[in-house]
Amino acid sequence: MMTPRRIPDALPPPVSEALAPDAAELAALGRRRRAWLVHEAGGEDVLAVARTGSRIDTGSWFGKRRVCLAFTRTAMLFAATGPRPVCRRVPLAELRKSQYNTVTGELVFAPAALPAPTVALPPVEAARLLAQIGRG
Repeated sequence: MMTPRRIPDALPPPVSEALAPDAAELAALGRRRRAWLVHEAGGEDVLAVARTGSRIDTGSWFGKRRVCLAFTRTAMLFAATGPRPVCRRVPLAELRKSQYNTVTGELVFAPAALPAPTVALPPVEAARLLAQIGRG
């Protein structure tokens, strides 16, 4: 029997401890994304990382590149690598109205202006990220 894929009734508590440098979540990002993350975080601890199912154009002939999100205590880092990498740092205060659309399976960023206004995520992962944003 399949379990229903739906967002939990209550958001989990936000993560407050930094990821270890050898954490599996960081290793799954790959070398380029990890290098970007270290640079963009600017010395801040990274608390959570997510590879989304969404892709955006970064100038590659081989297609669009996957969007990754990372969270520090004060900001969300939005990234996609490629010939013209996309790197945005958005303060969490600007993302307070973000929500998860259960019909499309996408996290909708509001009102922040990002290269992709939505990113595809499983419900439990979206709940974890909404908790980091501060919707809890």
